[in-house]
Amino acid sequence: MNGGIKYILDIGSSSLRLVAVEMRQTRVIAEESVLYDGYLDGEFLTPEKLQNNLSELLTIMFEKLKKPIKEIYVGVPNDFCKCVCKRISRKFMTLHKISQKDLNELYSSSLNFDTEVYSVINYSPMQMSLDDNYTTLSPIKKKTYSLVLDASFILAKNSFISMFEEYLKSLGVIKTTFISTSLGQGLYCKQINNLNKMFAIVDVGHITTNVSVFKGEGLALMSSFSMGGGHISSDIMQILSMPFKEAELIKRKVILTIESEKNEDYIIPYKNTIIKSPINITNQIVKSRIEIIAKLVENVLSIDDVFKNLTIYLTGEGVCHYKGVKNIFKDVTNKEINLFEIPFVSVNEKYQTSKMGLICLTKELN
Repeated sequence: MNGGIKYILDIGSSSLRLVAVEMRQTRVIAEESVLYDGYLDGEFLTPEKLQNNLSELLTIMFEKLKKPIKEIYVGVPNDFCKCVCKRISRKFMTLHKISQKDLNELYSSSLNFDTEVYSVINYSPMQMSLDDNYTTLSPIKKKTYSLVLDASFILAKNSFISMFEEYLKSLGVIKTTFISTSLGQGLYCKQINNLNKMFAIVDVGHITTNVSVFKGEGLALMSSFSMGGGHISSDIMQILSMPFKEAELIKRKVILTIESEKNEDYIIPYKNTIIKSPINITNQIVKSRIEIIAKLVENVLSIDDVFKNLTIYLTGEGVCHYKGVKNIFKDVTNKEINLFEIPFVSVNEKYQTSKMGLICLTKELN
C-alpha cells in the first residue's frame, strides 16, 4: 500500500466533507466541511452553486495544510449509482490453480454495460464457488476444474462523474477517482464488527436514506429514498407552528424513551427567549416519522426473500441519536437492529460512518 496523504470527498445530503488521511497509519490529519443545498432523487438541488461550494472546501483545506490538492477520491452516494450483480463461470480442461489473472479475466469479460449512461467504479466478489460447491472469497492458488464468481458491479452516472471532474479540474485537481460510499461503509462495518454473513446498512441522513446489503466483499443491493432527519424538523414546524430553526433545536432535545406528565414541555433557551414544545406530542411526531422511514426500509428489503432475516446496521446523523430508535425500527421491520458507529470518537462524530467507510475503501485500493 502506498503511503502519503490522500484526500477524500464525502458527499452528504446536507454537507460536503473533505478529509486528509495519512494512509500508512490510517490517521485523519485534517477535516473540513461546508453546508450546501444537497441532492434529491438523484439530482443536485442547486448544481450551479456546487463549484463554489467545492472551491470553498478546497481553499480551507489548502490554508490549513499548505499543500496543493492534486488528487481526490470522491465518494458517490447511492442516488447516483446502481448495483448490478452477475454470476460468471469458467471451466478448465485440467485441474487448474486459480491465479489473480483468472479473476481479472472473469471480471473483464462482464464489463458490458451501457457506457453512455453509467461507468463502472467498483467491482467486488460476493462469493466464489469451486468444485463440489466449495465457497470462498480467497480462491488464489486453490486447484479446481471450475470457478463460479458471484460479482457485484457498482456503476455511477456519467453525468455525476463529468460534473465533478470538470469542477475539480478547474480547481487544480489533476486526478479524480470515484468510489462507492456504500461499498466503503460495508467494508468498514464488516471490519469493525467482525462480520462474515450478509447484512444490511441503513444510513439515514438529513433528506436522504441509503439502504445497502453487503455480501462477501461487495453489495448485493443498493437503494435510496428521499426522506431523513430533516423531515422530522419539518413535521415539528408544521404541526406545532414554529419556525424551522426552532423545530431543529427542539428535535435535538427529544428523548423518545421519556414518559412525561400531560403538561410537561421540552424547554430550550434561544435568543433571549424560551422555546417550549409539549413532550408527548413532540415525541409522537418524531416517532411517527421514524416509523415511516423504517417502513420504507422494510419495503426496500422485501424485494427478495433472501433479505428477510438480515441484521440491520443503522447509521447516519438523521435519527441515530434518538434513544429508542432501535426499538422503533425493530418493531416495524421485524429485524435485529444494531447501531453502526465509529468507536472512540465524540458523540457528534460517531455516526459519520460514510467518511470512515470511504477511508477504508481508499486504503483497500492503495
